[in-house]
Amino acid sequence: MNGFLISVVSVLYLGFLFYLAFVAERFKSKKRSLIDNPYVYALSLSVYCTAWTFYGSVGRVNQTGLEFLSVYIGPTLVMLLGWSVLRKIVRISHVHNITSVADFISARYGKYRSLGVWVTIISLLAGIPYIGLQIKAISKSFEILSGMAHGVYFYQEPAFYISILLVVFTILFGTRKVQANETHEGMIFAIAAESVFKLLAFLVVGIFITFWLNDGFADVFEKHYYQKEIQKAFDFEKQPGYGNWFMHILVSAFSFMFLPRQFQVAVVENQNENNLKQAIWLLPLYMFLIDIFVIPIALTGSSVFAGNPSILADNYVIELPLSVSANVIALIAYIGGFSAATGMIIVETIAISTMLTNSLVLPALLENKRFKEKYTFRIINFAVWIRRGAIILTVLLGFFYYKTVASYFSLVSIGLIAFVAIGQFGPIILGGIFWKGATKTGALVGLLSGFIIWLFSLILPSLLTDATGNYLNSSVSAFFEFFAHFKIQGFDDISNTTFWSLLINSIMFFVVSMCTEVTPAEAKQALLFVDVFKYSNKDGQSLLWKGKARNEHLIELLVSFIGSMQAKEELEDFARKNHIDLKDSIADPKLVSYVENTISSIIGTSTARMLVASITKEEVVSIDEILEVLKRSQKIVEDNQELKNKT
Repeated sequence: MNGFLISVVSVLYLGFLFYLAFVAERFKSKKRSLIDNPYVYALSLSVYCTAWTFYGSVGRVNQTGLEFLSVYIGPTLVMLLGWSVLRKIVRISHVHNITSVADFISARYGKYRSLGVWVTIISLLAGIPYIGLQIKAISKSFEILSGMAHGVYFYQEPAFYISILLVVFTILFGTRKVQANETHEGMIFAIAAESVFKLLAFLVVGIFITFWLNDGFADVFEKHYYQKEIQKAFDFEKQPGYGNWFMHILVSAFSFMFLPRQFQVAVVENQNENNLKQAIWLLPLYMFLIDIFVIPIALTGSSVFAGNPSILADNYVIELPLSVSANVIALIAYIGGFSAATGMIIVETIAISTMLTNSLVLPALLENKRFKEKYTFRIINFAVWIRRGAIILTVLLGFFYYKTVASYFSLVSIGLIAFVAIGQFGPIILGGIFWKGATKTGALVGLLSGFIIWLFSLILPSLLTDATGNYLNSSVSAFFEFFAHFKIQGFDDISNTTFWSLLINSIMFFVVSMCTEVTPAEAKQALLFVDVFKYSNKDGQSLLWKGKARNEHLIELLVSFIGSMQAKEELEDFARKNHIDLKDSIADPKLVSYVENTISSIIGTSTARMLVASITKEEVVSIDEILEVLKRSQKIVEDNQELKNKT
């Protein structure tokens, strides 16, 4: 197929995304939302299904048979059995104006900056290869469809120009305005539309291969199941056991909740937690539909291309239509894969750039005394440009990974390695929202323990081997042979690393938390997170602040973030509801918490804490005082509810 035509189709598709996003933003400007809808919400969650799903699942069938389903069973179980956990995370995030998974973890443990930094670093290390994987899928599918070899230099790559357009899209609809309680309406609506496109495309290709190239599902198995490789993959007696299934399901469940892009769409962009109720059945249905034709495509491709080992199973979705000159079907397959890849890149880039800005760069700048004195009331300008720079950097790093490393790994292997890294967030998040005794030291030690095992088990071995797969020297070989003693029989490398990293992570998290004291800041956050359904109102939080602050400084800080007009309206409304006189020189604690909470929705909780602390003199609140205040706050809420019921 003509390469120029494919390029035009790609650009037109992206242009259509721009149009959809602009439409959604226009509705938002009219105080109407296109994304506050359970169907749009469920479709946005399907950004989980990337190029790995569209191309890689077929390739996985040839190696492990039905085991490819494990990474879809995990999210399905989360929605069917664990949706209440996700609902709790959403409620916490709404109450505390959480901006990212790093912000969530940092906020839970007393707004501890170091935790946010490490979560950001791990997310970046997992996310860059994942983005590179998507760029690889775009480039490879373009190459197959056009028959053109990919360029030697980056500027000869169509994927490079696609990456630039994605950067433009992400900046336009992710950072055009950075404002309080911001939702990226245009981006989310476009992502939901992309979920429809990739599903329809995969169904069209699946129906074509199953009912046009074959005579239905039964015919597929009759004609193509004879191959030894396929029979081996589906021979359950010869499979290593169910340990791999369990580990893959576990790590995919964690990844579905805590991957930066998944946390972004499921939690940060959530407009109404009731939308989760519809997603309970909509997401599993989506997973079922996008997987239903994977096996027929894999079996047919293995048979048709049995004598051509140069054609990889990852590419059967496009190669099969091309083999019978069904160019239109092949083009539809390309658009579907393109949609799956671009959706992931856009949301992942937004999520990572937010973490880099709020948890890494801005706190580092605010630690500089001269910068803080000069730019405290102009930090929002830096936040916007830092986030834009982070978007460009993230996509460029993904492209660099694609050009240098991605060709050595399959789509599935890169994805699973990223899943195990993100899985390390699971123990400290779940422990943090259900156990008040969890401490920041325990969380940090647990997280780093799991991360180090991931690094030594899945990353370093590939970096310290030569082209033949042998270790670079005897010392390196001896080092990794020692770790080989801990491998569990029947587990693959991913399952082994998942088991040991999560086990050590959880043990260290629990033991160190038991051996360290909970600070007052941690105790406050622990109560607000664990008992979020008791303390969903923000009055309790405001009563937990004690110290001295000036109204003029707080108002000036708020104005610098949301503008004088909006600040005036919101402050007047807030003062009226809380019976506060803004003309007083000394600020009410409620105003301090209100300002901090508002700006935290823009720059994250730990950075907001640093900014507010720089213009106030806060006093330490004891744990006993925290408990007393929260009890009093809860009693007020209960009395008000009782009064409402009586009237």
